[in-house]
Amino acid sequence: GETDGIYFIATEFIEGLTIRQLLASSELSAGAILDIAAQVASALAAAHAAGIVHRDIKPENIMRRSDGLVKILDFGIAKLLEPESQPDADNRRVAGETHTEAGLVMGTVSYMSPEQARGLPVDERTDIWSFGVVLYEMLSKRLPFRGATRMDTLVAILDREPVPLCEVAGRLNANSRLPQVIDRCLRKEAGERYRTAHELIADLRNVVVDPEVGKVQAVSVTSNEAAAREREEFRRRDLRRRYLMALTVFALLLVTSIVIILSRRSGAHWSLTGSGSSETAKVYSQMTEAERLTFIDQQEQRISTMMGDRPVKLNPDALSVIKTYVDRDAARNETSGQVGEETLNDVYTRATPYVPLIARSFAARKVPVIIGIYLPVIESAYRNCYESNIGAKGLFQFLPQTAKNYGVAPDEMCDVEKMTPAAADYIADRMAELGEDSESMTLVLLSYNRGAEAVRTNLRQLRTTENYERNFWTLFAHRDQLDSTFREEGANYVPSFFAAAIIGENPRTFGLTSAPLSSLAARDQSSGH
Repeated sequence: GETDGIYFIATEFIEGLTIRQLLASSELSAGAILDIAAQVASALAAAHAAGIVHRDIKPENIMRRSDGLVKILDFGIAKLLEPESQPDADNRRVAGETHTEAGLVMGTVSYMSPEQARGLPVDERTDIWSFGVVLYEMLSKRLPFRGATRMDTLVAILDREPVPLCEVAGRLNANSRLPQVIDRCLRKEAGERYRTAHELIADLRNVVVDPEVGKVQAVSVTSNEAAAREREEFRRRDLRRRYLMALTVFALLLVTSIVIILSRRSGAHWSLTGSGSSETAKVYSQMTEAERLTFIDQQEQRISTMMGDRPVKLNPDALSVIKTYVDRDAARNETSGQVGEETLNDVYTRATPYVPLIARSFAARKVPVIIGIYLPVIESAYRNCYESNIGAKGLFQFLPQTAKNYGVAPDEMCDVEKMTPAAADYIADRMAELGEDSESMTLVLLSYNRGAEAVRTNLRQLRTTENYERNFWTLFAHRDQLDSTFREEGANYVPSFFAAAIIGENPRTFGLTSAPLSSLAARDQSSGH
C-alpha cells in the first residue's frame, strides 16, 4: 500500500516453529506427522490451483503455528504456471541448516526433483517430489538422497533409490501403507508420481494412526510379501536405469567414433567438444550444401555452449536461417566489392583491439564474453562512433536515454571505455529478468533488439502452444503468430548474431586474417590483464 508518500508491504506474522526446528527439538508423533503432511498437501493443492509451483519445499519452509495450523513459507522462487508477466523474485537466504541455491538450478539440492536438478521445466509434480522427501525425513530422521558433496547428492537423486522406509522408520507399523504413498511421490519420472496434490490427499486420508501403539498404519493393510515385492521392484528399476545409461554411453561413443573417422576421410575434421579451435580443413566456399549445414549445426552448438548451459538442438528451419546469414556474409568477403566498400575481413580485423576490454568488462559482470564480442559485429560493425538513423550511437548502439540510464553522457558515447561496461551492465540486467542458461540467453539477445517487455509479451502469446520451450527458437518457429515487428526484424536478429559468431570463431574457414576472437579474450584473461 501507500500512505503519505510512503510505500509499504504488510505480510502475515507467523509465530511458531519450522519443521526443521520441530525435528531438532522434539520427537514428532506419528499422528503429528500425518497431520502436518495433510495440511502441507492441502496448501500445495491451493497453490497449484492458483497456477503456482513453490519449487523449494523443505523443512525450513514449513512452519507449524502454536495453534497447530501449518503454513508453507517463502515463495521467493515460486514459478507461475500461467503466462508470466514478470521474472521470478530475487532469492533470499533462509535461516536453518539448508539454503536455497541461487543460479541456473533453483531450489535446495537435497529436496530437488530430478527434472529440477537437470534444469528442465517443472510443474506441480516437482513440489510433490519435495513433499515426499520431507515426509520421508520426518519419519526416518534422515534424507532419502544424500552424498558427501552437492554433486554426489544430485547423482543420488537422478540415479539411486532411497533405503525403503520400512527399514529405517521406527514410527511405521510393519503393515503400513504410507511407504507406498512416499514411493509414488519419489518416482524419478514425473509422469509416475501423483498428478495433483488432490490425488495425494486422497491417499493420505487412507492412512490412519493406531492409538494403542502410536504407529502409522493403513485402512487397507499390505502384506510382508508385498513389501518384499516393493523392494525387489526398487532393485529392478535401478538395474534397468543403469543398463540404459551404459547403453546410451556406448551409443554416444560409437557415433562419435564414426563421425571422426568419416570426417578424417573427407579431410574436414570438426571439433565435437565445443572447446578450443574447431577450424575445418575445408573453406566454406568449397563445401557442399550438406557440408555447410553440418558445419553450421556443429558450430551453432559450440556457440550456444559458450553462451550457457542447456543448448538447444535446432531444427532444419532454424539452421537454414542461420545459414542464410552465413552465406550472405561469406559472399561479402569473397568479392572485392566496389572501391571504398569494406570487406568482412575489415570488420573482424577492426574488432581485434576491442576484444580484451570487452572480455574484462563482461566477465566482471558474469555475462558470457561471447555475447559482448559479437554484438558489436551486428550492431555497429565495430565502428566505435557509428550513429544510426534512429540516433543510436557507439560500438554497442545505445540510444542517448539508455546510455544516460547506465551512466554514459551523450558526449561520451563514442568512448569505448565508457560504453563497454555499460553494455555489460545492460546485458546483466536482462539476464536477471530473463535467465542465464543458453536457452534464456537467446531471449536476452532478442531483448537487446526489442526490449525485455516485448520478449515477455511474445512468450506469453505462445505459452499454450504445443512443445512450448522458453527460448528464441520457439518464437521463431511460431513467428507467423507474432507481431509484424518480430517477423520483420526480431526473427532475424538472433540468427544474424549466430552467423557473426560462427564466422568470427572460424576465421580461416571464411578467409579471414584475424584469430578466433574468443581466443583473444582467453589470451588476455590468462595473461592476468
